[in-house]
Amino acid sequence: MKKAIVSIIAILGLTACSSQNNNSKNHTNSSKVQNKVTQIKEKKIDTSKKYPGLSLMTIPSEFRGNWYRSDEFSKSARKLVITKHLVNDSVVYQKTGNIKLDHNSEKQNKQYAGNISIGKVDTINGLSSLRIRDVLGSVDIIYMLGTFKGHQCLFLAYDFGDREIHGVLFKKADLAVKYRKYDFSKLK
Repeated sequence: MKKAIVSIIAILGLTACSSQNNNSKNHTNSSKVQNKVTQIKEKKIDTSKKYPGLSLMTIPSEFRGNWYRSDEFSKSARKLVITKHLVNDSVVYQKTGNIKLDHNSEKQNKQYAGNISIGKVDTINGLSSLRIRDVLGSVDIIYMLGTFKGHQCLFLAYDFGDREIHGVLFKKADLAVKYRKYDFSKLK
């Protein structure tokens, strides 16, 4: 009988220690995940870097904020974040000189390395627009301010010459999902 009681107490003691170790491990793993999230949030993008022929661009306030879009095959929206100097994580610069950027140039690929874009504010068909392209890229992504069915939006086009509207970004994710199957190419 004494052996049974001692065995039960020993088993309970081991179970309690095991449970404590698991809780300690879970707490440690939770702390690691929390630290990673904090590091990602605290990651600052260097906007002070200088490039020949480029200066940091200030994006007009009407384009700034969180914008959402979706497509006919998605049931959720993707977010685009535009801040004072960034489009998502890409720092936006503007040309200040008469420089010719060539994506085939090995020297320029090293010189302009990083997540940087060239931006320009313009007016297209009476709409204020923000043109963004990779620093050594050849195609502009054009965001035009407008309204769609009474909702503030950014019309999305590519500068292939036709400037056809390929999509719309909304301030609210639920609107992007709601209109995900709409054929925006019909808009002019």
